Amino acid sequence: MAIYILYSADYELYLGGNDCDESDVLIGPTDTLLDLFDMSDIPVTLFADTFSIECYRKHSLFSFPDAAEGQLKDAIRRGHDVQSHVHPHWRYTRIDGNRYTVNPNYYLLGKLADNNEELYPKILSYLLTSRMYLNDLLTQVNKNYRCIAFRSGGYGLQPHADVVIKALIDSGFLMDSSIVPGLIANTNTINEVDFSGVPKKANYYLDSDVDHASENNRGIFEIPIASCTFNIMETALFQIEILSAFLHNKIHPEKSTVPRGYSIQATVNKPKHSKYHNFLNPFRDRFFYLDCSTNDSKMVRCTKKYLSRFDYRNNDIFFSCNMHPKGLSKEHFDALDRYHTSIINYYKETITPVSYQQAAEMVTKNPPELP
Repeated sequence: MAIYILYSADYELYLGGNDCDESDVLIGPTDTLLDLFDMSDIPVTLFADTFSIECYRKHSLFSFPDAAEGQLKDAIRRGHDVQSHVHPHWRYTRIDGNRYTVNPNYYLLGKLADNNEELYPKILSYLLTSRMYLNDLLTQVNKNYRCIAFRSGGYGLQPHADVVIKALIDSGFLMDSSIVPGLIANTNTINEVDFSGVPKKANYYLDSDVDHASENNRGIFEIPIASCTFNIMETALFQIEILSAFLHNKIHPEKSTVPRGYSIQATVNKPKHSKYHNFLNPFRDRFFYLDCSTNDSKMVRCTKKYLSRFDYRNNDIFFSCNMHPKGLSKEHFDALDRYHTSIINYYKETITPVSYQQAAEMVTKNPPELP
């Protein structure tokens, strides 16, 4: 039995607006990311936000779409993977230079219509469009390429997860990697994610909603993003590390140094916090998940805590470590390199990095057909 880690990256621009050219926001950092994984001979999967490319083309802005498509082809040529990432609001977005006029009401697939009869065909259309786009583009490089895995924008399989999952199955997807066990992200008017009740299993099939696994092992195979909740003592230790880094003039181990844009959430008014919020928050919000941090120590501890829940000595386990190239700095890349070295040294031959395409080949012996 083995542990399989799937390194992934949400290949997307900032969704509220960019503070610099798209090549600096996404293309450049992704090149650095691919180079890093090339050096270690590790596959990374880019979950490509294809509707941003479509939106730019609709506005006759061809530089970014051409560069993005070239980069996605290059990723496949280099032995990496590309799969589907859908932010449906792009079809309702206007581009003005580096600024977007967005309609946040369409941020989630499950909010594209008010009733299931209208919702299902709309979601199905988005999924088929994304899957066919990637199949048409990337079979030009590798005729065996198949788009088989999906990650929802903002991890938003909800609301109406039953409709989203049915559409995923009917559009030919085999895998989902949207679930972050324990994540609750419904504190603003944009997202409505609540993964507090997902199955307490390493992997499972979804055929109805996110809170129940299929009893017949049919449906969409879920590869979650690893997560954990640290206890008070662990959280205090992280705060000591932060203080030590500050005193020794080192980078704050949990801060990005390269904001290149702003999120779609920034376009909506947020509730104000009390003056004590920033001081108390580290001890109140102890939930953490593997979305690449500059704190590799915290990422390693999260991975160990997550995997300790499961019997990986008698079962194969697949989990994801995610990242967003648009927000990555040199400190992130360095931390990612240290993180991988640490978990390989700890789990040794038990752990193997794979792509989603490779995982699909392990999980099913029936390769998916092109739509």
